[in-house]
Amino acid sequence: MIRTAVDDFLQYLKLELGLAANSVAAYRADLNEFERQYAKYTLARFRTSDLNAYFGRLAAQGRKPATLARKLSALRRFFAYLKDTGVVAENPVGGYRAPKIARYHPDYLSVEEIEKIIEAANGDPKLAGRDRAIVELLYGCGLRISELLNLKVSGIEFEAGFIKVVGKGNKQRLVPLGEFARRAIEHYLDSPERVRRPAAGSETLFVNRSGRPMSRVGLWKIVKKLVARSGITKSVTPHTFRHSFATHLLAGGADLRTVQEMLGHADISTTEIYTQVDQGYIVAEHRRHHPRELAGFRRK
Repeated sequence: MIRTAVDDFLQYLKLELGLAANSVAAYRADLNEFERQYAKYTLARFRTSDLNAYFGRLAAQGRKPATLARKLSALRRFFAYLKDTGVVAENPVGGYRAPKIARYHPDYLSVEEIEKIIEAANGDPKLAGRDRAIVELLYGCGLRISELLNLKVSGIEFEAGFIKVVGKGNKQRLVPLGEFARRAIEHYLDSPERVRRPAAGSETLFVNRSGRPMSRVGLWKIVKKLVARSGITKSVTPHTFRHSFATHLLAGGADLRTVQEMLGHADISTTEIYTQVDQGYIVAEHRRHHPRELAGFRRK
């Protein structure tokens, strides 16, 4: 029964993966709608053609592309779980093509632009370690400005590969620490340039000349300096790296709710802003599948 499988999956998300209650509730809502459509189906019989029909009905109802992307994300993870547990032999959703992610934000950066900004940190040898660590954390972990400024050395779990972040509402979450960010922090902590130690009783990672936590203004100045040095002319703020973090993850196929957890969004609709349909993708699909396009017809 689909109902039983959905309940088991939700328990798995809650008890084994430790997803937040809001994330589990979002999965439940999406899968409940799917279950109502296919209550009489045997999961092993579900095929890609059924998936096409399902999303066709949702689109006909006027559902937004971001909503469709979220529901597809839920089904992809649900069926992956069913395959791992032996309920189904194949995952019919695994190869289903999701809408591509558009360059939604005016302050969105490409991977190449991120690399240029990181490389620009080498322009000042005395501060290269600190500046590189700041950018690697902003982009590699998707941190808010306040989260970076309040990050404690004791909150960095180097071996486990996580950092402990205190976000909005004083809520704590764990964010994966990538290899590049980890190495940048270690280099910063071990380098001679880190002569300014935090004031007594403080474990703040990034401090100013007096040993006090770096200010928002100070962080903005660092980002502005690196962007100018990199030759990038578009508007870039510390928050731009957080937008780029989310967009790049989703464009690479990351699960929507997993990204929600990493960003610390209380409402998944906030995360959905990164799942706009790419208009270029729509044009390409038309040219690839419309019969007159396939036949080589063109307007004269």
